[in-house]
Amino acid sequence: MVTIKIHTIAHLPDSLAKLWLQHLRDFDMMHPGCHFEVAADMPDMSVAEMVEKIRVEPGLTFEKFFLLPDRK
Repeated sequence: MVTIKIHTIAHLPDSLAKLWLQHLRDFDMMHPGCHFEVAADMPDMSVAEMVEKIRVEPGLTFEKFFLLPDRK
């Protein structure tokens, strides 16, 4: 089986972010062998707020946060 990478950048309103992430997680659960890496750019939120924004069910198996430098 050939593995391909598809890069997607989603520009979403805040109200749809969790729905999009849940969609990815549901797809991941239905298709063993798929692997998703998700990055979120939320410069106006605290780390605790970011964690809550990306929380899905079942939970992600690994979470890693990259803090970007200030954009001044």
